[in-house]
Formats: sequence, structure tokens, C-alpha cells
Amino acid sequence: MWESLRGAPIEVIRRVRVRFRSGVALSLAFRALEIALLAPLFAIVLRVCLSRWGRASVGNFEIAQFLLSPVGLAALLGFVAILVGTYYLELAGIIRLLADDRLPWWKAFQGSTRMFPRLIFLGLRQFATYFALAIPFAALIALAYWLLWSGKDLNGLLVLKPPEFWWGAGFAAGLAVVYALLALRQFVRWIYAVPILCFEPKVSVAAALRMSSERSRGTARRCVSGLVTWGVALLILTALVAGIVDFASQRVLRSSGSSFGVVIFLVGMVLVLNAAVAATLRVVASMTLAGVVLWLYQQVAPVQAGPAESPGQSEPRLLTPGWTRVAALLAFAVLSLLASYQAIRQLQLKDGLEITAHRAGAAHAPENTLAALKQAILDRADWAEVDVQLTADQALVIMHDVDLARVGGGNRRVDQATLEEIRALDVGTPIGKQFAGERIPTLGELLAAAGDQIRLNIELKPHSALDGQALTRRVIEELRRTGMIDRCRLCSQSYESLQLARQLEPRLPIGYITAVSIGDATDLDVNFLMLKSSLVNRAFVDRAHLRNISVHAWTVNDAAQVAPLLDAGVDNLITDDVPLMHARLDEIRSLETVERLLLRAHHAIAR
Repeated sequence: MWESLRGAPIEVIRRVRVRFRSGVALSLAFRALEIALLAPLFAIVLRVCLSRWGRASVGNFEIAQFLLSPVGLAALLGFVAILVGTYYLELAGIIRLLADDRLPWWKAFQGSTRMFPRLIFLGLRQFATYFALAIPFAALIALAYWLLWSGKDLNGLLVLKPPEFWWGAGFAAGLAVVYALLALRQFVRWIYAVPILCFEPKVSVAAALRMSSERSRGTARRCVSGLVTWGVALLILTALVAGIVDFASQRVLRSSGSSFGVVIFLVGMVLVLNAAVAATLRVVASMTLAGVVLWLYQQVAPVQAGPAESPGQSEPRLLTPGWTRVAALLAFAVLSLLASYQAIRQLQLKDGLEITAHRAGAAHAPENTLAALKQAILDRADWAEVDVQLTADQALVIMHDVDLARVGGGNRRVDQATLEEIRALDVGTPIGKQFAGERIPTLGELLAAAGDQIRLNIELKPHSALDGQALTRRVIEELRRTGMIDRCRLCSQSYESLQLARQLEPRLPIGYITAVSIGDATDLDVNFLMLKSSLVNRAFVDRAHLRNISVHAWTVNDAAQVAPLLDAGVDNLITDDVPLMHARLDEIRSLETVERLLLRAHHAIAR
């Protein structure tokens, strides 16, 4: 097998080296054509997605939902058609270029574009075959999922990895390997189709595929060996280059600081660098693959190649008609990019992120007091989160701690003190003279102060299971008495209290508070989840939104957290410092849409 490959790598490298400059020009021409065609389509899709969801971050489930829509399917088919078409055009052009050392690159380009209908039909026919081949494998994987994993928590399966996880994963992996082998076999059978269309005139696509299958019967080992050698070499080169570029990119991004202007500029530089490196690697990949395919084809149907260049010969100079054509194509691509940029730039994002004042706004006033609530209203908080407990005489007081130690009332628990004893405590003076005499309010007082100026997220803090039932009933009674059901929601770390609240008053949204995630919290029967900000990620938010559960991140007091959480798709920021959050949100919302997308890219690639 290896004897048949002797000299092949050297011959491929020699031809690539001889025609490298022409190959670069040809590849640039096709990249320009590809960009000119893809950029407007991409801009249209991006506008549709951003308009629909109103934010710079679109999740996996939302992307899947869009792709399954009529517009999304049409866009996907458009992308596939353009990519397949330009890929086959480029491959055919480079094969012809490598086969004839005297052929100018622009003539190879023209020759490929004349073959466009046949090449695009060839590519789409092959794609359809691979897709049809995948259907039974996908059906078997779906059946395995239904038999082994149906009804089980996927997060638990991934974390705990019980036996059924390994059975399902192993079965799916085995099917994937079989499909990959069959797809590779089919690819090898069709390896000669493009050069047949290039060098054997008046051959139809169907005939080219049939002829390729016939010629590959005795050369399959040589084809596989050549492709594997090419693939391994390209993989090693790509890994080395990608590692170097990633290291440099991370060094640059770490030096960006907190200024959005600097961050956006550096991200733009990193993206341009990565695009340039990717384009260079693609040129190398395309030329070497074309060289391998041409070499394999010449073993079964020799092509008369032109003489190699002598040292005195050179590639076309910069200002030839060919380079003028590629310059025109590049200019067309730039104009297409500018038009697409303008279309995206004009779009206004309108994310619905809300801000909740934690403990009614603990940064600028005594927590859980009327003074804090008034300040939260002045600071334009959308919600105020407060904690409610029962006293020894069954009064509803607004307090966070289960005992009175932090407010100067000793080590007694709240449910061991009366309302009168708790009201005697001055919680304002230790914070500042301007708050002297501030008292711990009752729920009724807080509801009256909130009125229609701010909505309340009331945390139930029961001391026991029995106390939890009494607390939940008393809170709902108070909300009904004051007519505040529609202005409030309940949250708690007691799931039982929340379920009782849902039974007693279905109109009240309920939310579970979690600081440690074991299993998947999105399986809970709640309307929202209050999650520690360090646990929030895009995947979790996507799962929650799929179940119509909103996600609230707590406690966010660092302005640097706002943009990543916004991009993760959270619905609410719970903070002690409402003005700081508003200032950062206003700064983010003042950015243009393209700048928001670059900021989103920073959060995605920076580590």
C-alpha cells in the first residue's frame, strides 16, 4: 500500500510550490466571491435573529428554533449551496492550475465558473447522498435514546454516568463510526468526479460519478492512504498554528482591561488575525487536497501537464489583467461587507433585562427597610427583593437573618421575639446618622410604601416545615388584603413553601433560590430560578427558557459581570448597588449593534 504512495508527497509539494502564488490569487478570488455572496445573506439572517430576540446573544435552542422555521431552512439551504458551489469551483480551478504550469490563474478561474452548473449539481447531489445515508443512523440513535434515556435527566446522566449512559453513548458512538466509514467509502468512490469533469469534456455529472466509482475499485487503498496522509499532515499543521494563534489571542485579550472601547478594538484585531490565519490555512488545505486528488487521478487517467517553471520564470506580476480581476472581486466583496455592516449597524437591540434591589437596596441604605425601598425607587429599580419571617406573635416582619444578632437584638431567633421587641431596635444609626431611628418594617408597611412605584420579590424564610405553612398562608393573606397579588412574586429555598403558595394562589409567580446545583434545577415546577451568578451559563439559561423559566442572577455587585450575564441571557440582575448596574447597562446599551456583537465575541473567546 505504501509502495504505491512513494514519491506522492514530494510531487504534490513540488506542484503546490511551483503554482503557489497563482493558487493564492485563485483562492483569494473565490474567497472574495464567497464573501460577496454570503455577507448579505448572513446580514439578513442576523437581522432576523437579533430583531426577534432583541439581544446580541442568541442561544443554541433559539438558533435551532430559527433553523427549523421556513425562513431558517431557506437560509440554511442558501448557505449550503453557496459554500458547496464555491468549494467545488475552487477545487476544480486549483486542479486545472496544478495540472498545467502555463495556465494563468484567471483562466483557471474562468474555466471553473463556466462549469458552475455541473459543479454545483455535483456537490448538492453528493451532499444529498450523505444526508440520506445519515437518516437510518439518526433514527437508530433516536430509538436508543428513547429506550435508554427517555424520562431521565440528561444533566444527571452526564454527571453521574450510570450504566445506561455508557450503553447509550457507546451505541451512538459505534453508529457514528460506522456512518463515518461508509461516508468515507462513498467519498473515495467519488474522488475522481471533479477531475473527470475538468479534463474529460462533455461528461455529465451522473456519468462522472459512475466513471469515478468504476475507476476507484482497484485504487481504493491508494486513495484512502493518500487522503489519510493529507488529513493527518493538515491536522498537525492546523493544531500547531491554532495553538500559537490562540496563545497570542489570549495574551492580547487579557490586556484589554475594563474599557469597552479597548475591548472592542482588541477583539476586532484578534478576529481579523484569526480570519487571516484561517484563510491562509484554507489556501494550503485547498491546494494540497487538489494536489492529492490530481495525483490520484493521474494514476488512472494521465493528464499531460505543462513543463515546470525554470528558475528564470516567474509568476504573473502584480499589475496584470488577472490581478486586476481579483482586485475587482475583492472590491465587490468589500462593498458587500460594508452594505451588510450598515444593515446590522442600523438595527436597535432591546434586551429586557430587569434590575432587582437586593434586600430592598443594601448598598445605599439599611437593608430591608423603608429607607432602602425608597432609595430603590429613586434608583429606578424594577423590583425590590425583601425577606419575610414570622415573629413569636405571628407578625410578618422584613428581616434577612434568622436571629437578631446583627441588628443588636442578641442571639434570639426572630420567631422567639415579639413584634414590639423587634420594632424597638434601631437598625439605621449603625449605617449612618441620616438613617437614625430607622426600624424593621412589617410586610404591610412595606407593601404600602411600594404601592405602584416598584414591584416586590418576597422571599419566604421559614424556620421549620410547620412554620413554613403558616408563613406562606399569612403572606398570601396579606397580599390579598392589600390588593398586591399582581405586583409581587414569591421566592424561597423551601420548595414545599413555594408549592403550597402555588396551590393557594396560582396567580403568584414562584421562584426557587439555589447556590449549589445538583442535578438540573430547570426540572423544578417554578416560574423563575434565582441562581448564584457564578453558576450562570448560556446552556443553563437556554434549558430554563425552553421550559418557560426565567433566570435571575444574584448577587451582582461587580460591573464587569453585567455584560457576560447579559450575553448569557439572564432575565434579571439582583444587586445591592442599583445605580452601578444601571450605569453599566446604559453604557452597554449605548454601543452600536456591531460593537455589542464584538463585546459578545470577547466573552465567548476570552478565558
